[in-house]
Amino acid sequence: MNYQFIISNEELASYCQKIENSSAIALDTEFVRMRTFYPQLGVIQVFDGQHAALIDPLNITQWQDFLAILANPKIEKYFHSCSEDIEVFLHAFNCVPTPVIDSQILASFLDNPISSGYASLVNKYLAIELDKSETRTDWLKRPLTDKQCDYAINDVLYLFPLMNILKSKLTSNNYLDAAYQECQNLIARKCLPFEPQNAYLNIKNSWQLKGNSLGQLAKLACWRYQLAKTQDIALNFVVNEVVLWKIARYQPTSLAELDKLGMKGKEVRLYGQTILTILQEPIPNIPAIQRINSYPNYKDTADLLKRIAEKISSQTGLNYELILSRRLINQYVQWIKDKKGDTPEILSGWRKPLFEQYDLYKIKV
Repeated sequence: MNYQFIISNEELASYCQKIENSSAIALDTEFVRMRTFYPQLGVIQVFDGQHAALIDPLNITQWQDFLAILANPKIEKYFHSCSEDIEVFLHAFNCVPTPVIDSQILASFLDNPISSGYASLVNKYLAIELDKSETRTDWLKRPLTDKQCDYAINDVLYLFPLMNILKSKLTSNNYLDAAYQECQNLIARKCLPFEPQNAYLNIKNSWQLKGNSLGQLAKLACWRYQLAKTQDIALNFVVNEVVLWKIARYQPTSLAELDKLGMKGKEVRLYGQTILTILQEPIPNIPAIQRINSYPNYKDTADLLKRIAEKISSQTGLNYELILSRRLINQYVQWIKDKKGDTPEILSGWRKPLFEQYDLYKIKV
């Protein structure tokens, strides 16, 4: 199919007029994220079933018509594996397309792996084999090659027929509403705000530190996160998290000691004195991190949930990994322990009628 390559504000406005009354549009993004905190947008692919386009964002400044389409609740937005795309739209436009329908999620309700790739689903349901050789290409380099453009547009051209098949099958087995709920849950999780003061919780082995060492890690991780975000530098290109952990643990007092702990020369020159100053600042009282799998009855509870999920999977034909994941187990255990917060996902939404018969409200952790 022919497609339009959009490089100007006027071309984008004209294209938006063509698709603004569509019932659905297929979307994808190509971006680069090697050493930056944020994804660097290279191309946006759009298709409404009739009009296909590649939007080059590098010289476009007037996005209002396109953003209005993204925000229009009457136009479904088809994606495949949308998690990173949502992050791209949030950074580039401070906008989350709505409503989002993800073919990867829909396919998972048909006993496909929860991480099924776009090419594998297109091959399975449409008997078309896609060329994925441009996956690692540089989408910021111009001009884009014909091969790059063909690869990019194919990522949306087949979403319409694929979605039609998936929707039809899910309507037949009465799981279409559940799949839509799961798409909404994913978007809600992606939009949760992140507090920089909690960045230390994402440092590997942070739970091994206690007292002053953990407090130092909390300060350092917060500083690193805020600096990386402000200067658009990947976290580990500020200071590697392994080194950051060592600095918190051993609390050096000189640049030479930072070097011995693994900081690179350039990092020492740029951030060494700042880190030493942070280490001298008041240390917050951070409670020891209790890993959720260290709770006394965690293993028994997790095993019980797994057995229930296996039974549900056998009865319904739904993918076990879709029914229950490690995240859902941990969410449930934390809720039972704290006795507060939002009801866990296995006891709400489409999973509720599957799990509630097992009286999970009375379990103690």
